[in-house]
Amino acid sequence: AQGITTITTIEEPKKPKKPKKTFAPIERGFEQSVEVETAPGLGYGNLFVSAEYIAGYRFNNYLFLGGGTGLEWYMSGGALAMPIYANARIYLLPKSRWQPFISLSLGVLAPIADSDGECYDGPQLHINPTVGVNYRINNKYSCYLNLGYMPRWLYYYNAPCLTIRLGFTF
Repeated sequence: AQGITTITTIEEPKKPKKPKKTFAPIERGFEQSVEVETAPGLGYGNLFVSAEYIAGYRFNNYLFLGGGTGLEWYMSGGALAMPIYANARIYLLPKSRWQPFISLSLGVLAPIADSDGECYDGPQLHINPTVGVNYRINNKYSCYLNLGYMPRWLYYYNAPCLTIRLGFTF
C-alpha cells in the first residue's frame, strides 16, 4: 500500500529588525556651540583651561564658517587671556551619526592680566588646527571632541600645546 507522508515545519517568527535611525540633512543657517578646553602642554607652565563660544553659518553638510571668543586661564601664575578668532570646520562624513572633521581657528590672543593685575606683552597670534569627531544626538543637537595643536608665546611660555576640547552644538 502506498501512503502519503506530510511533514510540517514550524518556524519561529523572526524578530523585526530595529529600524536604523536616520537624520535629516543638516540645514543651512545659524549654528552655535560652546566648548571647554584644556592643554596639558609640552613645556613648563603651559597648562590652561578655557571656555569658549563659537557662532557662525552652516553652509551645507560639509562646511561651517564662524567666529569665536572666550577666556583662557593659565593655571600657573593665574594669567588670563581672551582669544578672538575666525573658525572654519569641514565635515568628512556629513550624513552619518559620527562625523569626523577638521577645523582651523585663526585670530589673536589678547592678554588681560596675571595674578598681580598686570598685563604682559601685547596681542599674540592665535592659531589652532584640530581634528575631531562630532556625534549627532538628534537633528538639532550634537556634541564633539577634538584634539589640536596650539603654539603659545604668552606669559614667558614659548612652547606648543596639545589641546583637548569638548563641545556642544545647537
